[in-house]
Amino acid sequence: LSQAMAIAEALHAGAMTADVSFDGASDSPVYRVKTLHNDRIWQHAVDATTGKIVGGEAALPLKELDAEDRSNLVALKTIRHRLPDAVRVAERAASGKAVSGGLIRERGRLNFAIVVMSGNGLKEVILQPPRAASRR
Repeated sequence: LSQAMAIAEALHAGAMTADVSFDGASDSPVYRVKTLHNDRIWQHAVDATTGKIVGGEAALPLKELDAEDRSNLVALKTIRHRLPDAVRVAERAASGKAVSGGLIRERGRLNFAIVVMSGNGLKEVILQPPRAASRR
């Protein structure tokens, strides 16, 4: 999962992962990675075995998203930690491997929600990222 995020982010300099999930239902398992770059959401499929981008990429302007999704993505730019950081923390905390991760808003606060395969089950790890340091 972490490698899939790095591969997708490398496609556009300065991109950050907003959402990632594992799709093992297809003939060839893939990671579906959504990155934010230049006020667009880019969608990529990364082959889980080879790490190659499969299929075409799609870009959706932020203005075409609903208000809540737009708000979450704007807030993502203001926090210090990124989804790959949250995945590493969640994997350590749950003693497993992450299979998906993204943003959720609970009680007005933006959180990372990471699903980790641990033992024979799944664990959801919710992480509250610290806000970006205020500029003076």
